[in-house]
Amino acid sequence: MNSSKRLLRSTLLALLIGQAAMVNAEQRFRYYDHITFYDVYAGTVSPNDAPVPEGIYRLNNSRYATLLPAEDLDRMGDTLRLEVSISALCDNYDRIGSVDLVLMSRDSLTYNDCVHVKPNGGKYSGRLGDTDPSIQRIEVGRFITPFMDKNKGIDVPYSWDISFLSPLLNDKALRDTMNLWLEFHLEGVPYAANTQIAGCSGRNDVFAGTLDIVTSDTFDDKPAQRQLTLPLAYERYLNSYSKGHSDEEGTTVAHYQVHLDEAMSDAMFLMVNSNHGANSGGEEYNRRLHYVWVNEWMAMVYRPGRSSCEPFRMYNTQANGIYGSSTMTDEAWQSFSNWCPGDVIDNRIIHLGAIPAGDYDFRLMVPDAVFNDNQGYFPFSLTFFGVQEGDIDGLKTIADEGQPSTQIRWDGDRLLIDSPDKRITEWTLLNAAGQRILVQNGAVSEIKMSNHPTSVYILLMLMDDGTTEFHKFFKR
Repeated sequence: MNSSKRLLRSTLLALLIGQAAMVNAEQRFRYYDHITFYDVYAGTVSPNDAPVPEGIYRLNNSRYATLLPAEDLDRMGDTLRLEVSISALCDNYDRIGSVDLVLMSRDSLTYNDCVHVKPNGGKYSGRLGDTDPSIQRIEVGRFITPFMDKNKGIDVPYSWDISFLSPLLNDKALRDTMNLWLEFHLEGVPYAANTQIAGCSGRNDVFAGTLDIVTSDTFDDKPAQRQLTLPLAYERYLNSYSKGHSDEEGTTVAHYQVHLDEAMSDAMFLMVNSNHGANSGGEEYNRRLHYVWVNEWMAMVYRPGRSSCEPFRMYNTQANGIYGSSTMTDEAWQSFSNWCPGDVIDNRIIHLGAIPAGDYDFRLMVPDAVFNDNQGYFPFSLTFFGVQEGDIDGLKTIADEGQPSTQIRWDGDRLLIDSPDKRITEWTLLNAAGQRILVQNGAVSEIKMSNHPTSVYILLMLMDDGTTEFHKFFKR
C-alpha cells in the first residue's frame, strides 16, 4: 500500500473513532459554580449586597433555583450522574443539604411568584407543593457536610446515580406543560465559626457549592417513553410525638397510596430518609431497623449507617466529637452512627418491576424509634416512577443491601441457618402482618417452629459488617 493510501485510511479511521467517541463522550452540565450559601436563620441576603449569577434565583439563604434549559434536556441520555462539591466558608459543623427537581406549571407567572418568596429579605413562606398545587418537588440527592475549617482548603465530593430520571427528562409532552427547575439547598449557621475559625469573625457566609449533571449518551433518535412520575412526600418530618407527623401518634409510620389506571412495564419508589436528633439518647445515635412494605410484600429492610465512617475522616478538618483524634473500629462506628459527616444519604430504590393497574399501598415503619425527650425527626421523601413501555434505566438497590449470603433450609419443624461468610449479631422473626414474634441478640443456627401456626414468616438478620438480610419462608 502506498503512503497516500495509508494516510487516507488512517485519516478515515481517526474520523470514525472520533465520531464514536463523540457519541459516547461524557457530557457535563454545570448549573451552580461555587454558589454561596448564607446563615439559614438570617434574613435573605439581597442580590444588591451579594449578586446572584444570571438565571439563578436565591429563594432564601439556604436555597437556590435555576431552570433546566430545553436544549440541555434534549442532550441528556439514559445514564445520568449528579455530582456536588462543597467547600466550607464560615460554618464548621455537620449540616444537611439536598438537590431537588421541581416540576412547575408553565402557566405560572414566575418562579418567585409560585414559591411565595417574601420581599425585603423575608423568610421562605412554605414548602413547594404545600403552597401551590401546580408545583411538585422531588428530592434526588441528600448529603451531610463534614466538620470543616475553611482555612484547610478541602472540597468535599458527593455523587448519586440518577438515571431513573431519564424517562422524566425525556418526556416532551410533559415539558410542553411543565418547566423543570433544579434546586440546590444547604442549611448552614456561622455562629460557632465566628469565634472558632480564623477569618470568620462577623461573617454570614457558610458554604460554597458546585453542582453538575453528567451524562454519557444522548436521546438522539430514541422514542420517548410514556412515563408517570408521582411526588408523594417531600421532607416529611416523621416522628412519633407530634400530631400529624406520623400516621398515628405514638407510632413511627409513613403511609402513602398510589392508584394506577394503567399497567406499568417497570416501576419503582424512590425513598430518601435520614435520622436526626442529637440530644442524649437521640435518634442520630441509635440505628433502628426500618421496614418498607408495598401492599403485603415486605420490599426492604435496612438499618441506616455505613460499616465505617473512616473513609470520610479526611474531609473532617475541624476537631469534633464524632471522629475524635484517632481511627475507630467498624464495631465502634456501627454502635452509634446513622450517617457519616461528609457522606451522601442513600437514595433507596424499591424496584417493583412490571405491575398491573390498581392500588399500591406504601408503608415505612420504624417501630423501635424512641425519640427520647420528644426530640428528633426523620426527614422523609418519596416519589413513584413508572414507565408504560420499556424499562427504567439505572435501577439498582444501594450497595449496602447486597444479596443474602445465608442459607436457610427446613429440617422437620426446625429452621436451619448457615451463614458461612458473615456472622449474625441479631435476628428477628416476624409473621405475615409484620409483628415481631422473636427477637434475639447473637448468632443463631436453628429456630424451632413447632409452636408457630402455618403461615408466611420473615427472618431478619443483622450481620457483623452492619448489613441486613431478610428471608421470607412459608411454614406448612
